[in-house]
Amino acid sequence: MAQHPDPEGREWLTVDACTMCGHADRTIVNEWNKLILLRKAPDPSSARYDFAVCHACGVAYATRRPIGERYRFLLAHFEDVTGKHGEDGAFTNPLLNPYPLTEADRDTLKRRAAPGVFVSEHIGLRSNDYLEGLLLDRFENSVHLDLIGALVPPRSARVLEIRPRTGMISEGLRRLFGADVHTMPIWESQEFLLKEVYGIESSGLVDYDQFDIAAEGPFDLIVCNHMLTHAVRPQRFFEAVHRRLVPGGHVYFYNEPDDAEYLTGNQSMLATLNPLHMQSFDQKSFARALGANGLEVIFHKRRDENHICLAKWTGTSWTPMSEQDRKRRVRAYRRARDRAILGLQGDVRARFAGEWEQVVARGVAEGVVEFDADGQLRLVAR
Repeated sequence: MAQHPDPEGREWLTVDACTMCGHADRTIVNEWNKLILLRKAPDPSSARYDFAVCHACGVAYATRRPIGERYRFLLAHFEDVTGKHGEDGAFTNPLLNPYPLTEADRDTLKRRAAPGVFVSEHIGLRSNDYLEGLLLDRFENSVHLDLIGALVPPRSARVLEIRPRTGMISEGLRRLFGADVHTMPIWESQEFLLKEVYGIESSGLVDYDQFDIAAEGPFDLIVCNHMLTHAVRPQRFFEAVHRRLVPGGHVYFYNEPDDAEYLTGNQSMLATLNPLHMQSFDQKSFARALGANGLEVIFHKRRDENHICLAKWTGTSWTPMSEQDRKRRVRAYRRARDRAILGLQGDVRARFAGEWEQVVARGVAEGVVEFDADGQLRLVAR
């Protein structure tokens, strides 16, 4: 990994209120992100985000978050800091290449994109002769095209797609509804493929820290892939969306993880909250957060532990969570923190030696762990 750009630790943003609704009351429920589990973090301070549950909307958010070059460093080393790279440290999916493209990269992508999206297996092309992910992405994301087409539908509409994976949603809206489509991908590789595969020009790359929309509005529909989870300054994101969205326009969110995967499921919260995750939600807190920003939920569905949500800009009011719900949510986060620690092994477990006995005691009392017949501690499956 390259040298860290912020050795003096200056590029941190500490927030004193909820990043989604602006409410100040909160409870710190987890200090760490996934870097606490890795053999080597970018620097000693990178692993600490101090996640808190907002007492009003219920969103869990990082109260301490990287900004500027520090955040861009994490994004540029996406597969290292999220632990998703291959054994040789290289990226494993050409559609998710986070690095600047070389001329050789462009030539390779151009060659592999040339056969198009619908490459039949009977032709017998080798896997490195085309981009199989283009068709797989079309299969995976066709549900979003169907939902938008049925619930909006965007005939001759101006549409902005933020963080498209391959551009299939924009291409489908253009082809089926005559939409005027604009895109903001996250990687240079995706920007290149949007033009190469679908002929769609991009209006700049996504900047999660200083988010803005370069494309001129207004837009009737804005489609957002996995945006709110990563937004460093969500209020800046919503302000940009409101500036470019027509009154009564729609925003479609998808691939926003539901925190049930570690609150009620068997996933580790520490492993799930990678250092690019700034906010996390359940269904109710997601809706409250949108309401706090003038968006009324029209349709909301969870699919594969992710939120799908169509919202309309109405300037709607919202109601904060009850005290009972707040206590329940804070307790669930604290249990998930203990469960994640109790599932650790070896050197990583040793990092929590100072609180290990207390965590074990709470885990036994809460039914999170139990001792087997040999006296070994084990997690209780959910």
